[in-house]
Order: sequence, then structure tokens, then C-alpha cells
Amino acid sequence: MYRKPGRGRVLLLVFLALSIIVITIDYRAGSGGILKTAKEWSVTVVAPIQRGFTTVSRPVGDFFASIGELGDLRDDNKRLEEANEQLESENTQADEVFEENERMADLLDLQEAWPTMESVAARVYAPDPGNYNSGVYIDKGRADGIAPNMPVLAPEGLVGKTLRVTEHETLVVLLVDTNFGASARTKEARDTGAVRGNGVADPLSMVFVGKNSDIEVGEEVTTSGLDEIFPPAIPIGEVVRSEIQGGETSRTIDVDPFVDPHRLDYVVVLMPEGRPTSEKSVAGED
Repeated sequence: MYRKPGRGRVLLLVFLALSIIVITIDYRAGSGGILKTAKEWSVTVVAPIQRGFTTVSRPVGDFFASIGELGDLRDDNKRLEEANEQLESENTQADEVFEENERMADLLDLQEAWPTMESVAARVYAPDPGNYNSGVYIDKGRADGIAPNMPVLAPEGLVGKTLRVTEHETLVVLLVDTNFGASARTKEARDTGAVRGNGVADPLSMVFVGKNSDIEVGEEVTTSGLDEIFPPAIPIGEVVRSEIQGGETSRTIDVDPFVDPHRLDYVVVLMPEGRPTSEKSVAGED
């Protein structure tokens, strides 16, 4: 019995026939064939779409790439900050060592400026708790040859004198103390008198100077060497006021000390030869 071909088989035969016809036509048409035309048409249609997709997708890719790069940059920045902190710390330490060496050199120069006297360098480590602004402790004492009433100097000038001495420490009374006094002379006018302290907040006073003195503001005041404690020519300070007040027979002179009592770190104690020191008085100061 004859069976009618199925619908699917008919469609397949039609598709094969059309394919053969198209291939034959395209081959005969050469470079201008229908397939090439269709291909060019598809490229023309698809290319803008592809470019648009690329344009849209590139920023997205760049964004995610930037996130990764940002993490790397943060890591690099952290490493640079740590390296910078290390360098700053090393520079600070180097500056401190340099300043320490400079202070030591200044102390050595100060000791060499008094070649006829024994001297000892000492570190200031604490103020006097009973008189914070007028006394400091140093880390040298009787074991180092220090006794009471010895001059104490800094590179800038006069600091004060030793007061209470124990085996390994000494209390130094500062020149700003109200009980401090030293014979003094102006460097230019050569007028003599005495310098005494008025407390840390006020300038020193130079007293016992006649009203006819020629002392002027700006003159340097030094020790005169007329007392039994301080040798001559130790810088004390600079005259900041010199005037005669009504009815007075002497001149009022204010002196700004060269040494700042709040900025002391190292000092030199001069030990003049032959300085009379009572063993009883030394022991009594412990």
C-alpha cells in the first residue's frame, strides 16, 4: 500500500533544495554573491550593537579592576607611612644624640675656660621639692669632691651655688632665690655692687650701686670676684633697667639672668683649691 510522505520529510526536502539553489547562485555570482551580501548586512547590523556592548561593559570592568588596584594602593600607602614613621623616629633620636653631644661639648669648653680650677660636670635631675623655683638637685656629691658654697655654672653663665651636699647628690640654690647674693660688676662701666635674687618671676637686682654710676641698659653684668665664693668674670645677666628714683641715694638696676632655671639639664661645679670646708658643716647638711 502506498503511504503519503509525512509533513516533516517534505519540509526537509524543500530546505535541501533551497540550500542547493542558494549555493549555486552564490557560486555563480562570485564576490557579489548573496551570501556575502547577507554576511555584510549582518556585520553592519551587529557591529554597532557590539560596540555599544563594549562601551557599556568596559567601565564596569574598569570599575572592578580599580577596586583591586585601590586595595594595592592602600597597602602601599600603609607601608610608606610605616617607613616614614620609622625614619621620623630615627631622625628624632639622631637629633637628640646630636643635641646631647653639643651639650657635652659646651660643658667641656666651660671646664676648659677655668684651667686653674678643678671642676665636675653634673646632671640636673630634680627640683628642690621644698622650693621648686629656687633650687635643683644634681647627681654629684661629696664623693666627687663637692662641698657647700661652690660656684655652679652653665654654658650661658652663673647658675647658683652648692648648698646641701650628701655623698652622691647636691642641692644647688639658684641665683633667682631671694636668699642668693653674689658680688658683681658691669662689664663696660666697671661699676661694682651685688646681685641678689627676687624669685623666678622677677629680674635680679643689682644693689649698692651709687646714683652717679654710668651703668646703662644693655650692659653685661659678671661676677666681680670680691666675695669668697665666686671667681671673677662669670656672666650673670644683662641690665634691663637703670634709673634713680626720687629721694634715693643709689641707682635701681634690674638684671635679666642669662640662665633660665627651668631649662637646666647639665651644669659644672667649680672647686677652687684651698676652699675652707668644715667637715662638721658638710656632715650636718646630709
